[in-house]
Amino acid sequence: MNDETATVTSAPTKCESKRGYSVIVPVFNGEKTLPDTLRSLFLLKYDPFEVLVVDDGSTDRSAEIARAAGARVISLACNSGPAAARNRGALEAAYDTLLFTDSDVLLSRGLLAELDNTFSKTQADAVQGTFSEVCPYANYFSQYKNLYNRYVLNQLPDWIDTTFTSVTAVKRDAFLQCGGFDERIRTASIEDRTLGRHLRRRGYRIFLDRGMEVIHNKRLTFAGFVRNQYRRSRDLAKFLLRSRAEKTAPAEPTVAPMDEHGRFGTNAPSTMLRIPIVYAILPVLVLSCFLPVFGIALLPLLLSFLYLILPFEMDLVKRRGIGFALKGIFVNFLDAIVSGWGVFTGIFEFIVCEKRY
Repeated sequence: MNDETATVTSAPTKCESKRGYSVIVPVFNGEKTLPDTLRSLFLLKYDPFEVLVVDDGSTDRSAEIARAAGARVISLACNSGPAAARNRGALEAAYDTLLFTDSDVLLSRGLLAELDNTFSKTQADAVQGTFSEVCPYANYFSQYKNLYNRYVLNQLPDWIDTTFTSVTAVKRDAFLQCGGFDERIRTASIEDRTLGRHLRRRGYRIFLDRGMEVIHNKRLTFAGFVRNQYRRSRDLAKFLLRSRAEKTAPAEPTVAPMDEHGRFGTNAPSTMLRIPIVYAILPVLVLSCFLPVFGIALLPLLLSFLYLILPFEMDLVKRRGIGFALKGIFVNFLDAIVSGWGVFTGIFEFIVCEKRY
């Protein structure tokens, strides 16, 4: 098995499933947001469907809450990570289409009917949804991150090679054939995005349905934002290094780490190019305080950074106003610093520590 092959333990290559949807929700200590998620799921207007909650070794009341709501609960013996939890849910699913969502996501009542229509019209093997502009939390970092996730997903083409499991539907046979989620990625990070690469490797097609929006019921503080961006960029760096080093059999051709537009998943070239520019700005900024001549180099660097983030900033102006967008410049700068440090850490751990996951 090569480094990027996912693992669904004891999975059959074919399955005889009834037509319908199995909604799979992995949860680890999610008692605060899980009740709202379950309420939205049991309001779905569709028949038949089931709700499977995979309790990933929670120490809170998550499993109890799910049972009381009427969900099928699958309890893992220990905390194994969201990838393993989703894979287990897929194995236990009764229906032929899997819908993955998270314990902090709210779905609209007509979502499953819309999915039926999208699958029928596109003949896709998987359908990826996106985020609503609505965020239940008023604090800045929650609003900013929600709008950022929505923006980057909506910039992708109609046919994509990534998945973002706040709302991802996939035919069960295709999921099992591609191997599911990579259980070696044990944290909630990029494990959902790599599923898209595994599907594409097997020739399955993923359609981005921009009209299929969900609400991300997640509160993000400053510290949470920093942790999230650091962890994802570190794990992304490791993924790209694994992709470069992997050797696959002729029967299973590899999918390039970057697509034809230079993206990995939702990461556009401009997003990645911010990082070296910001890390060039920082020393020049310090030096210009002592030697004003360095200020000459500072201006083009700052203008380059602003140029790269301008499309997203214009989207922020449109949706939240100029004041919100101005703050976003500084948050974007912070994001580039944190993400750059995450990339450096990922490269160091991969090469020096031989820590590949």
